[in-house]
Amino acid sequence: MCSISGIFSPSDLVKKIDLMIDSQKHRAPDSEGVFFDKDISIGMGRLKIIDLKSKNLNPILGKRHVLAYNGEIYNYKELKSELIQLGHKFSTKSDSEVLLKCWEQWGTKLFRKLNGMYAFSIFDKLKRKLYLARDIPGEKPLYYYFNGKDFIFSSEAKAIKKIVNLKLNNDKSFFNSFQYCLESTLWKNLKQVKPANYVSFDLRKKKIITNEYWTLNRKKIYKNEIQEELEYLLKDSLRIRLRSDVKLGIYYSGGVDSSLLNKLHNFDYKFHFDDSKNYLNDFKKKIGKIVHHLDFPVGSLSSYPLYTLASRAKKKVKVVISVEGADELFGGYVRYLPISINYQLNKKFPSYRLMFERINFKNYCEVYTKIILKNNNYKLGEKLFKPIFEMFDDPINAMGYIDFKYVMPSLLQMGDRMASAFGIENRCPYLDKRLIEFAFSLPADEKINNYFQKKPLRDLLLKKCLIKPAAKEKKGLIFNFKKWHNEKDLFRHRYFSSVNEIWKKQNL
Repeated sequence: MCSISGIFSPSDLVKKIDLMIDSQKHRAPDSEGVFFDKDISIGMGRLKIIDLKSKNLNPILGKRHVLAYNGEIYNYKELKSELIQLGHKFSTKSDSEVLLKCWEQWGTKLFRKLNGMYAFSIFDKLKRKLYLARDIPGEKPLYYYFNGKDFIFSSEAKAIKKIVNLKLNNDKSFFNSFQYCLESTLWKNLKQVKPANYVSFDLRKKKIITNEYWTLNRKKIYKNEIQEELEYLLKDSLRIRLRSDVKLGIYYSGGVDSSLLNKLHNFDYKFHFDDSKNYLNDFKKKIGKIVHHLDFPVGSLSSYPLYTLASRAKKKVKVVISVEGADELFGGYVRYLPISINYQLNKKFPSYRLMFERINFKNYCEVYTKIILKNNNYKLGEKLFKPIFEMFDDPINAMGYIDFKYVMPSLLQMGDRMASAFGIENRCPYLDKRLIEFAFSLPADEKINNYFQKKPLRDLLLKKCLIKPAAKEKKGLIFNFKKWHNEKDLFRHRYFSSVNEIWKKQNL
């Protein structure tokens, strides 16, 4: 968990880089540094997780390139061995130096090599080009601002607001539909690099180009090998995410996802949120800080529990393992069941299909749009979701991939910001790119079978003789906000409205 910032400007604005770094000190408390070159400044704060001793890693300078980097390249040891064979020499034990050498060796083709969570900037001093990149699911944040003259980027949006007078954005269509910001934000000219994308900015031409470097590559699945392959991938994903020079723990609910990870590695430190307690007074005290750290409001009720967990974890560890992604990849959400059951009925009783369609399940895209959107903007839902339903032969994988692309980033925003508020790092083994491609290649009935959700994970738990968590009902990380107000609003409009009001007071 680090912070990166940069300013390209023909004015004295470049000298304000320290303000941006200081505003993100919570996420990068261990060291910081700045690079200056003519009309550009690049700063980086570091949270030391791997290689605690080497200096000059923030930012890290090569002969031609400057790297500012937030995240972890989990397969850095394997990449380092490959680079050494190609003639590269190393002076540190860090993954940062490996990432820089990867760029020097492969350029933008490096993304096919990387397995990790990352948001980084690369400045090419020779070509006078700046590159900003973000990992496949979007675990690490990266914002950029461009007004035609000044180009500014940072890990957190609030750092950019420190030096620019940002105006409110009138276009809130995505925000109102999904209750968070993806690419567009609540401020004009301020965008977030999309997951699995990199942005190039030509300092001479003042031109931005956006490039998608990853699209889903589905694999051949053999049903009799699903359990074996899943166990291998999950074990290896966890193995490389345990690479650390500091202590680690796990967010542990006792459910399917965390129980399975804890079975594969018995963690010394487990952090549990008890949602049966009444947190009203504590919530009132901390919600202002939570909104501040989020950058932009998120409608999910998970921010407060994650903030609470991170505050406890901070006392024991510097890295936490989390289970984000398991539900999206393996069909864990209850909202998938109406369409899943209808799909299974159609397959098992095809002669009754016309009868089933009379209960409005003819168009799965339309039905899921009504389930998932927080308002009635069905045109936006169809625009975003229809191409994904056309990608897959079944609606179960389609719904999961829609959530992976358009809902899960809000969960990752909360996970990153609540951990970074306490200077700890959040790692997600289920979001290994190999697991992503494996999971979205599975047949529908291997994910949800009748009401049996996340079938591969539950089967693996049963294989490990963990019967109780395998039978446990899906339960989100929430708290009793709705009980305080005696309401049953599924879309949490009251909570989202109150968070919005706090954000406006802090930023207007």
